[in-house]
Formats: sequence, structure tokens, C-alpha cells
Amino acid sequence: MKHNRLVIISYRLPFSIKTQNRVTTIKPSAGGLVTAVKSLDLSASAEKPIWIGCADFTQRTWEKYRQEVGDEFEYVPVFLDKATNKGFYNGFANSVLWPLFHYFPSFVDYHDEYLTAYQAANQAVCQKVLELLKPGDLVWVHDYHFLALPQLIRESAPTATIGFFLHIPFPSNELLKLLPKRCRNYLLTGLLGADLIGFHTNDYMIHFLQSVQLTLGLPHTLARIQHQDRNVQCQAFPIGINYSLFYDAYDKPEVVREREELKKSYPGKIIFSVDRLDYTKGVMQRLDALEVFLQAHPEWKENLVFILVVVPSRDEIQTYWERKQMIEQAVGRINGKFATLTWVPIVYRYGSLAFPQLLALYTACDVAMITPLRDGMNLVAKEFIASRQDQRGVLLLSELTGAANELGEALQVNPLDEYEVADQLDRALTMPSEEQRRRISVMQKRISDYDVKQWAGDFFDALLVSQRGKEISHVRMLKGPSKQKLMTAFDRAQNRLLLIDYDGTLVEFTDVPDQAAPSVEVINLLKELANDPRNKVIIISGRAHQTLDRWLDGLPVDIVAEHGTFIRQEGSWRSSVLGDSDWKETVRPMMNDFVSRCAGSFIEEKTHSLAWHYRNVGEELGFLRSREMVTTLEALLPHQLRVIDGNRVVEVKNADTDKGRMAKQLALGNPYEFVLAIGDDRTDEDMFLALAGPNQYTIKVGRGATDAHYRLDSVPQVLSLLREFSDRQSVAAVE
Repeated sequence: MKHNRLVIISYRLPFSIKTQNRVTTIKPSAGGLVTAVKSLDLSASAEKPIWIGCADFTQRTWEKYRQEVGDEFEYVPVFLDKATNKGFYNGFANSVLWPLFHYFPSFVDYHDEYLTAYQAANQAVCQKVLELLKPGDLVWVHDYHFLALPQLIRESAPTATIGFFLHIPFPSNELLKLLPKRCRNYLLTGLLGADLIGFHTNDYMIHFLQSVQLTLGLPHTLARIQHQDRNVQCQAFPIGINYSLFYDAYDKPEVVREREELKKSYPGKIIFSVDRLDYTKGVMQRLDALEVFLQAHPEWKENLVFILVVVPSRDEIQTYWERKQMIEQAVGRINGKFATLTWVPIVYRYGSLAFPQLLALYTACDVAMITPLRDGMNLVAKEFIASRQDQRGVLLLSELTGAANELGEALQVNPLDEYEVADQLDRALTMPSEEQRRRISVMQKRISDYDVKQWAGDFFDALLVSQRGKEISHVRMLKGPSKQKLMTAFDRAQNRLLLIDYDGTLVEFTDVPDQAAPSVEVINLLKELANDPRNKVIIISGRAHQTLDRWLDGLPVDIVAEHGTFIRQEGSWRSSVLGDSDWKETVRPMMNDFVSRCAGSFIEEKTHSLAWHYRNVGEELGFLRSREMVTTLEALLPHQLRVIDGNRVVEVKNADTDKGRMAKQLALGNPYEFVLAIGDDRTDEDMFLALAGPNQYTIKVGRGATDAHYRLDSVPQVLSLLREFSDRQSVAAVE
């Protein structure tokens, strides 16, 4: 399918319009995202891609100069009023989300009015998106400013294809819980409006998946979440840089000039560090480490210089202004402590660097000291490696950056341990040139192979797959032509397999599981279907095999019980699991603890499993306790056991078999011309995934995302379908 066009949404537009001394200048951004998007092959679209962002200029200025901002994008600014923008950007985005997601909870300054402004800003941007959106468009939302935007778009454009990428860390659930419940529900649900959610690392992705499971009760399989009749795919895409831009700049004349000046001015070793002004960057801890280093290694005095560049950022937020004061005081104190009349250890600059200056510093330094306390990725580290065409220099890197996963050959440190940083700094300064070359060459190969263009291409391709997948796997209600197709296949088949779940499919759920015995109608229907020699009817359930044996006694049907652990064929039971159940002695006390803390819940013991039922518990308490139990069990149980998060029940069983494996095994047992599986539960999704071949049909009962081909709304609709099968058999027999 050809997509219509790409719609990018980010907080900032990729250009700025500034007026100074009555002179207006329009300056394009050279950021990585711009490079990435411009590298995409958008030839499948006949229209310009759209870029939507919040304006930092007035509407009047835009109307006057918009014709001068022309390239391959159509730019659409959103004009927020000053109060909303301040509460949204300085308030919620950068005084709540930024510190919390970077593991600085004490810096969080939460106010309800900040959240209100964030909601208003996301709604305003959503409105602009909806005004422009066309069928087939690919929407790509960027970063923490717009966590709520995917769901807002989804509510008005349910078939839209939406991708989201988070450019900062996603924190553990324990940190996310510091936000008010309604706030974190709003943010998580907002993200789940996307079809594809991208993160820098697998760790961040796992934190998100755990938060969704614990907060919203939505499980995940292979990083895929079923939500509101859709599948939401999560994936790690470690962002890269424009590698050739930095590599090729090494021998540019202006860079060479700047580098020679630096070498002349600082003939000893050069340690370089550049960061935005931000408490997450660990500049204070870096200075502490330098002080420890100079005390422990006096031989380096007057033989090195630490060039520290801090780039202005968010000065209007008090925390940032205070940080600047602290840095400058520390620089003054350390210089005062160690300087001589002819030498100071720290050369400090507060300001931006021109590109040739930055490249000269990257390529002149002996050590790049990049040690943030927490960073989503950290592209400075990659830029330094890319710039070293000479394959010299050492990268001293915080292990708390996303980049640490890819740059394993760097000297990695805990930035909070100034003694470790000081030791590694000494190692970096004395590292032989051959070892420097070996380490840098490996890292250069890695980051050149996966540059920013590759990153954007991978995300874009995954989004296209999502768009195609939605069209192919759309779950249809079983009615009209789709039902007629199923009935025709049923009629033509001379050898049929019917796999039917029990609870929620043949019978309604009850507060007390033992009261869910089959009705006379169900017994008669199963008997009629099973009496046709063309049909093999199998009840496939999580129920205890003794219970199903009692309820279905005398029926000519096979039974798969306890999620595939037991099977009854021709009236005889056998177990498909050989393992023992000694694990129950460990799990039962844990479940008993939940029973004591959750009145109305109880444990059901089966031969090879334990199930904790909470159908009779209040909805909120039952939900909270079940999330706690699932998390606890998944963290503690060995790999041979599986936790099943079912409908108001949490079950632990042997992982050797499940409904999917058993269904596939049974379907392969005979050359069936028609295979049908019907179920309502999460465990039935195993069955739906396993049966995707020709002449195999799957039906989900009830709401929720599913891998089934068709959907029925309720138990009565299932019984009606089975009645139609039975009636068609009778007519065929008479004819």
C-alpha cells in the first residue's frame, strides 16, 4: 500500500525565526532528527511531508516570513498562549517528566495546573493534526512533550497509523508511581494510542511494559500489547548520529586551524567535556572526580588541562540557574586550590560552540569525559568517536547512558563514584596509542553501521509494517459475508476439528467457579455436534480435569484440561507433563499471603497448577493485588514455570505445554479440512496464534485486541453459531 505522506510532530520546529535590532533571521536546525527524516525515502508519497511543532514566534511573524521557510517539508506551527506554554513546557514537561524520567524525583515540582496545561497543549496539537490528517498518512510523534498525543489522535482517527519515539529514558514503575494515579494512567494510555512505540534501549522498553502491566493490567507478549482491539508493538531503536558529518570534518581547514590553536595553547594533555546546563549531566560530580584525581596524582599538575564547556539551557527554571551557580563556584574553588601562577587546571566556558570549535575540541583532546548521571542515549559520545579520524583519544563514559550499551569499548564508570572516575581518568591518560586505536576502530565500525539514517529507516519501515499488518489482520465481526464464508467451509469439509473453550465461551462466568456447570442446552449441542462422524469436538479449557470429567461425563467429546496439562481421549485421561509439582510448596505460601490480604479470594489446586481466583474481590483491590502477584511470581519463578494472567485469576503451571501447543498438535493429528477454535481468554490467544494455516479459523469471544480472525460478542452468540452448525448437519443428513 502507498502511504499518503509522513506527518512529524515534535515540540520544536526545525528552524528558528529571531528578530534582533529590527533584523529578522531565519536559521534552520542542524539537529539529528532533521537529518534523519530528510534521509527517508518518501517517494511513495506524492505530497510533501508535514512537520508540526510549537512556535516560538508570533503568528504575525509567521505570516510575514513563512514563504522564506521553504524546503521539502510543509511546516505547521501551533501557537500556544504564553500561560499554557509555560505550564506545559517549563512546568509539566521539564519540571515533572524530565526529572522523574531521569531518576531525580526530588527535583519533581508537580502541580495540577501543570498537568492541565500539558493536556491543553497536547489537545491543541492534536486538533492541528486532525485538521491536516488524510487516510493513509503515517504519523510520527516525538518525545516526552507529547506522551498523551497518540491516544488523542486515535480517539478521533481510529484507523490512523501512529508511531511514537521517546528520546529520553523511561523510568522504572516504582518511580512512575510517584505521579498521581490519574496522571500516570493518562500518560500510559496516551502512549498506547500508538501502533509502534520506540525506545533507545531494551531496558527503557521493559520499564514501560512493566508499568503498563502493573498500572493498566495489560500483559505483553514479545513486547506486543493487546489494547482496545489493537496490537501495540514496542521496540528498541538506539538513535545514531550523522556519522559522515563528524568523520569528514576532521581535516576541514577551519577545524584544523582551531585544533592547532588548541594544541599550541595547551601543550599538555587535554581533557574535554561539553554538556547542556542540566542536573542530569553530572557536571558537579565530574568536578569532584577531577579534584580527587589531582590530589591522588600530583604528577599531572601543570601537565594537563580540563576544558569544560557548559551550553546554556532552560535558564528560566530556577533549578537550572542554581546549577550554573554551583558549577561556577566549584570551578573557582578547584582552580584556587590547585592553580599556579602559570597554570589553571580548569578552563571553563558558559556558552555555545560553533561547529568547527566543537570538532577541534573533539579531535584535539586526549580524553573525552562524558559522565552524565542519567541520559537517554548521549550523542556527544558518538560524535566524539566519529570525529576521531586519527583513531586517537579515549572515551570515558558513564555506564548510566543509553550509549553505554553500544560503546562497550569505552572506559565505563559509575559517575557517582568519584574515586572510580579518578582511577579511570588516570588509565585513560596513560593508555597506549595502539590500545586507543583498537578501541576506537571497533566503536567507529558500530556507530557508522547504525547511523541516524539507519535509525530513521528502521523505525519508518517498522511503522509501514504496522500499517500493512492492521489491514491484513483486521478482526471482523462474524456476520454477513464473513459468516457465510465460514459456513460454506464448514459445509464442504468432510473432516472437521472443533476446539471450544469452556468458561466465557460455552458458559457464563460465575462468582463461584464450581457453579458454572453446563446447561442442558450446552450438553445437547455438544452431543449433537460430536455425533456427526465428520466432527471431532474437543473442549479445551484451563479447568481442573476432575471437574470437566464430572460435568461432561458421558459426552462423546475429547477434553483438554488445565491449559493442555491433561487430555481425555476416548474416555481415558493422560497427563502431557512429566515434571513433578514440588514447586507448589514454594508458591502456595506466597498465594496464601495474597488470600489473607484480599478477602474473597481463594486458591484452587489442580494436579499440575495452582490458581488464585479474585472474582469475588472488589474491582480496584483485586486489580492491585493481582498486579502485585503477577510481578512477584514472574520475577521469582524458574523458567520451567509459567504465570498465566487470566480473567480474574492468576495461575502458575508448568511451561511445557499450553493451549497453543496442544491445539497445533491436535490439528496436525489428522488431515482436517476445517479447523475452528473459539475462546475468550488471554490463554486462548496462544491457540489463535498457533492456528493460522489454510482452512483454520479462530473466533474471539468478547472485546479486546486479539489475534483471532473473527469476533463474537457473547456466550449466547457462540451457542447460536454452534446451533447453526448442528442444524446444517441435520439438513445435510436428511438430504
